[in-house]
Amino acid sequence: MKKCQDYHCNKLKLCITAVTIVLILCNWGFAPHKELHAVAITGLPPTIYRFFKSHQTELINRATDADKRKHGVEAEAARHYIDLDHFKEGIEPCSWFEACETFTEDTLQVRGVLPWNIELVYGNLVHEFTQDSLNTGRVIRLCADLGHYIADAHVPLHTSSNYNGQFSGQTGIHALWETHVYETSRNSWTPIKLEASYIKDVRKWVWAIIKKSHNDVNEVLTKEKSVREVENAPEGYGYRTRGRTLTLVPTSDFCDAYSDAMGGMVEKRFYMAAKAISSIWYSAWADAGAPDLSLTVNHNMRDSKNGLVRFFQDLLKDQLEHVEDDQSQHQQKLK
Repeated sequence: MKKCQDYHCNKLKLCITAVTIVLILCNWGFAPHKELHAVAITGLPPTIYRFFKSHQTELINRATDADKRKHGVEAEAARHYIDLDHFKEGIEPCSWFEACETFTEDTLQVRGVLPWNIELVYGNLVHEFTQDSLNTGRVIRLCADLGHYIADAHVPLHTSSNYNGQFSGQTGIHALWETHVYETSRNSWTPIKLEASYIKDVRKWVWAIIKKSHNDVNEVLTKEKSVREVENAPEGYGYRTRGRTLTLVPTSDFCDAYSDAMGGMVEKRFYMAAKAISSIWYSAWADAGAPDLSLTVNHNMRDSKNGLVRFFQDLLKDQLEHVEDDQSQHQQKLK
């Protein structure tokens, strides 16, 4: 019976993975953070997949809560980055208290606290999973925040003081890499099946991700310059429909050239981040003693499903409007 259940669960996950990827690659207008959470769910093992699947609407909706808090919580911004280039003396994986003793808390708040914040939220999530009476709402909120911070750790410019190219004459490169390349290239991405893995040492794992991201900072910056300065370079900015708004943004041709120059870095890091989010959720549950979550599954699946249908229908509608607008503009050029 168990093998049969696992078979059907795995089959369902494969179908949902395919549908999720198609929706992600074909639609428009929602932040990558929400889509990363949706994809990350598909990588979870059957033991906890049903719990996350049943609460996915709230989880996806809360994927950007951490960014929203930047406007009202003074300390929030520093939780999303760490300027490794400001640690001239170098820094190795360490606890928050060890870091404060070495650099002082005020210095760390200026340079960013991303790795220590991830470790803190992870510990809070493990603690919530150990409770006899699970506070599902709090678990989902912590999972959403944790996934958001893990995603930020995979963005090279979140590890540099030159986070928006303001020191290299490349102002706006943050959105170019994180949003515009993503929006213009995702329909050509190859879907990848994810599988969460247990993280033995979260601290070392997080620092490894951040340092790997930092190693790509130079390429992110130099490739943009090379594309912009090459002979017959594509036009840098133009009007493009984003959702229902006509906005002056980097052109699709420029984004495509930049993406090609980086060897598809944004696509690779998207899937790396999705797998990492899936793995950190799974590890938190495992470190909490692998509690039974079956009693906390949202059995009102119909409402959850309808909510997701509306969620993705809106994405599809926005994408169709975007495609129609592009076709109209192209026809105007031919006249």
